Amino acid sequence: MVRLAVAVGRLTGLASRLIGRGGTAVPGLVAERLDRSLIEHLASGLSDGVVIVTGTNGKTTTTKMLVAILESAGKRVLTNPAGSNLARGVATALITAFRRGAVQADLAVFEIDEAAVRALGARLTPRLIVVTNLARDQLDRYGELDTTAGHVAAAIEHAAAVVLNADDPMVAGLCGARAAAWFGAVDAIRSTMPDDRSLYGEPMTPSGPAPDSVLLSSVREGDGQVAVVRIGGSEVTVHLAVPGAYNGYNLAAALLAASILGVHPGAAVAALEAMQPAFGRGQVVPYRGRRVKLLLVKNPAGLNQAIRLLSDDVEPAQVLIAINDGHADGRDVSWLWDAGLEELAGSSHRFGAGGVRCADMALRFKYAGIMAWSEPDFAVALDRVVDGAAEGETVYVVPTYTAMLRFLELLQPGVKRPEAWS
Repeated sequence: MVRLAVAVGRLTGLASRLIGRGGTAVPGLVAERLDRSLIEHLASGLSDGVVIVTGTNGKTTTTKMLVAILESAGKRVLTNPAGSNLARGVATALITAFRRGAVQADLAVFEIDEAAVRALGARLTPRLIVVTNLARDQLDRYGELDTTAGHVAAAIEHAAAVVLNADDPMVAGLCGARAAAWFGAVDAIRSTMPDDRSLYGEPMTPSGPAPDSVLLSSVREGDGQVAVVRIGGSEVTVHLAVPGAYNGYNLAAALLAASILGVHPGAAVAALEAMQPAFGRGQVVPYRGRRVKLLLVKNPAGLNQAIRLLSDDVEPAQVLIAINDGHADGRDVSWLWDAGLEELAGSSHRFGAGGVRCADMALRFKYAGIMAWSEPDFAVALDRVVDGAAEGETVYVVPTYTAMLRFLELLQPGVKRPEAWS
């Protein structure tokens, strides 16, 4: 039955790609209909097991970092690079790598959605789970944050080891009596990375246990940063192509996970410095003579980090914030009111609102004291924000998930999602 399910899944994927539908989820969805235990059967053949990366923000980048480190150490790593992080995406990745009666990889590193991790944790029995952070996100889908934490805690029960964020109280409370490895940052950085409760006016809570992997500094360098992490008694300096202290946290998590998997942190530097951002995660795309910088947002915590990056850029820039309300974005966009847009009111940037819910974004701009134009058509909005910049200048596009996919079609026509993410 496994071979039949794999064969049908592959044919479905081929048909999906031929009609321009991508094929990152449908093959796995169809194959699992034929064999409900497909994931368990295929994953059990991985000699070095499965690693799960989950959490509200940073899953894609942390996964990509960890894959780059492990591949640089000679491991054959299977992953789900296009952000398809439900069971169907995991199944698709597994059947794609299935050859000669086995999955052709040593281990898998899967980014897993927080709501899906409860079931997939039990099915994959991972060697390691990495939890980046937990913040309020898509209330219409996840419900309250305690529910999401419950999903992650249930998955951890099936893991041999766990890497947790010591600076996030919700994450720090997940492991109970289970031994864990911890990552975090020094006080100066931690204060810029508030936990979920402090986003809504409560005082910052103390950090969790002393971290094993500590982000010591994060200094902006062009479109990226120079990050310094102390781990295993040594300091590792990495020139990352992705900006922001939050990506420094992702680095600290990836280095710690890699060390548990047997890769020395110092051996990872070259691979990390060669790594380019996944599409939309701080990536810069040349377009009509301008530099379009994409900053994915999907909740107040993520938007606040984008606001911080924009505030740090003293050069006047054109900024388009594009909000959609598809299933992958969350139908409820009230979270826009929980982010600190007011911090941008005094900036020299010029703003526009785009996406399906551009009117909601325009209203949020107005109440923040920011003048902004509004345009629901993606192509028109992109041309308008680009036309407002001189040749060679950087334009910021800040989209939600499905809006980001639409911009992928406009900025890189003909490029498939797996290619853009890699």
